[in-house]
Amino acid sequence: MKVKISDIAKAADISTASVSRVLNHQGGYSQATAERITKIADEMGYFKNRSASDLASRSNNTIGIIYTDFETNFNDLIIRNTMLEAKQHHLDVILMIAQQNDPAGLTKIIRDMIERRVFALQFISTHPSPQMIEMLNRANVFPQVIGDATNHTVSSVSSDDYEIGYQATSYLINHGHQRIGFVSPSVTRDYVTRLRFSGYQRALDDHHLHFKADWLVEENYSYQAGLKAANHYQQTDIDAVIGVSDEVSWGLLNGFYDAGCKVPDQVALISVDGTQLCEQTRPQLSSVTQDFASMGKTAVRQLIDNRATPHQVTTLTVPFKIDARQTT
Repeated sequence: MKVKISDIAKAADISTASVSRVLNHQGGYSQATAERITKIADEMGYFKNRSASDLASRSNNTIGIIYTDFETNFNDLIIRNTMLEAKQHHLDVILMIAQQNDPAGLTKIIRDMIERRVFALQFISTHPSPQMIEMLNRANVFPQVIGDATNHTVSSVSSDDYEIGYQATSYLINHGHQRIGFVSPSVTRDYVTRLRFSGYQRALDDHHLHFKADWLVEENYSYQAGLKAANHYQQTDIDAVIGVSDEVSWGLLNGFYDAGCKVPDQVALISVDGTQLCEQTRPQLSSVTQDFASMGKTAVRQLIDNRATPHQVTTLTVPFKIDARQTT
């Protein structure tokens, strides 16, 4: 049987109102009283019913996070820092995982989150459809995408993906490379890679370099994609490659090694993301390093700032940097 506030009040021989004030940190009691009631509550195995408390106060302090089993490894950085920032603001977090390319499953998870009365719902490595966004708006739940740009009408916190493509390409060109490969998911169907590829093309144009179709390899964000791309590039004239995730770039690095192609002597390589993986490879991967920790913290602050207006759409970009290591 669940322990109630009235059970604690009876054991402590004080009013239920006094017990409630102590357990909800509302003041109006001595330190000694607080310690005695807390001790009794712990001994009796009392746990606060947050849902009931939220209903009674007509407030909600819970954020929902949905992420997918994605090929890239930056999810952990965003989630960890989102939860740290949420803790600083006395917010609770519910975390759920969705499968990739499963709209029905994602819709069910969104409904579950709404029923759990979250005041905001964050999406990491997955994008809500316009229909899902509308569902959240009707429920007055703040939808937010973290880590990726999105072409949907929803608040987001990410890097400037166009600039990532432009700056990575310009960096390689400024270091003497002119035939630059680009490995990514579909540049027509994947919005993030479309932006990065547009930046890549603009940098080539600005430096009067002519793009060749065999410089582009469209796969996904995985290690295996990098291996396939490295094999493809053995039949081309490229002298540098941009991998749009650290996993892709790791696959490229090992694929070039297997083919006897020396990095960076024969082909330079720069990765996008810049997670800890870049320092674990040999040689270490040069990278466009995104600040995923800052994204997580900024996202929570965005939720807090816009909590009273959940339908307001705000797009925030977090600065990135280029870390030159051993592959360029």
